[in-house]
Amino acid sequence: MKTADRKQLVGVATVGVVLFLTGTASAWYGDPWYRPYGSGAVTYERQNMMRTHGYAMDRLADMFERGRVFDRDEAVRLARELEAGFGDSLIKNFAPGTVVAGSRTSAATWNNFGLFRGYARAAEQSSARLAEALEKNPTGQDVRQTGVRGAPWRMGYGPGPWGRQPGSAISMDVIREYSRLGATCQSCHAFFRGWRR
Repeated sequence: MKTADRKQLVGVATVGVVLFLTGTASAWYGDPWYRPYGSGAVTYERQNMMRTHGYAMDRLADMFERGRVFDRDEAVRLARELEAGFGDSLIKNFAPGTVVAGSRTSAATWNNFGLFRGYARAAEQSSARLAEALEKNPTGQDVRQTGVRGAPWRMGYGPGPWGRQPGSAISMDVIREYSRLGATCQSCHAFFRGWRR
């Protein structure tokens, strides 16, 4: 084969590859799951999002379970952050085929995507209900109807040396919604989180 023919063949092949890749990219671009970068970057985003969710849940657990002083404003902010990070915000980070080394996402996520989507939306709704319950400071009627749990006592905190921070009562609605959210997260992880690859 002559050098000129070889150059022409390479040029035609190059144009063909470029056209193929351009057509594939434009086809993918219409897909709502498309990301203009590799699956490793999507996995990285997903892992960062899940770390953020874990941090928010840990901070709430500190207040509700581990004796940290209850801060209603911070708890509301954390619940609203979780609400914004679940639902469609979570779903978009689980595009098909975005499993790479270091990911713990199991294949069951895409084999049962409808169930996964349901968990993401349930977590979003539960976070919203938690935030709404937290925004209400329990009244005397709430105490009589549903009960409240006092925030932990702290020496030197509140109106006296052994007091509680004003407005620190936690309604049972808050505890229920927090428990539901935690159960939703744990159940989703049990179904869709596998061993590290």
